[in-house]
Amino acid sequence: MVLGQLFSKETQAIFFNYKEKPVQRMLDFDFVCGRETPSVAAIVAPGSSGGFQKLFFGKQEIAIPVYGSTAEATRKHPRADVFINYASFRSAYESSLEALRAPTIRVAAIIAEGVPERDTKHLIAFARANNKVIIGPATVGGVQAGAFKIGDTAGTLDNIVACKLHRPGSVGFVSKSGGMSNEMYNVLARATDGLYEGAYGGRRVRRRWAASAEQ
Repeated sequence: MVLGQLFSKETQAIFFNYKEKPVQRMLDFDFVCGRETPSVAAIVAPGSSGGFQKLFFGKQEIAIPVYGSTAEATRKHPRADVFINYASFRSAYESSLEALRAPTIRVAAIIAEGVPERDTKHLIAFARANNKVIIGPATVGGVQAGAFKIGDTAGTLDNIVACKLHRPGSVGFVSKSGGMSNEMYNVLARATDGLYEGAYGGRRVRRRWAASAEQ
């Protein structure tokens, strides 16, 4: 297993199956954290002919490149070592396995619910055998306070600032519920110096991953 801190202010991701709000929320988080480089390096829209997607980084409009395949995106962006998979449960297994086979991908976050447990166990086994990490399936994602967050993790920008997630604290947190996590972030912001790193899971196989990842 990959041990230690998963993300940093230099971490970049490849976002699979474009969804505007999760990507924009990642960029908004980047901006309030004071990142110099957006955390989304590229978007994969399967079957597309490529191009760019315009989004905002603070008040500045930026163009994020779009590719038709994961292979092309990983080849063009070798420093992007996180794969954020918003595919449906029908294709989450195949697309995640393809990403994990890419030598540059270190962490895969699988958002889809309903991925068969057998497929999930296979993905976890492959990741462990290749010194990689899986977050999910059926996860909201994860967050490294002040550095990097996955998709819709921690909700709106107002909630992120109120919970002090734009700067690192010292508390590590693992939850099986995205809603519960947001409540706990508020508690941590009031009772401690705030979150350092958080991850989310729900099913038995995901809880097992979370426990091993935090050791």
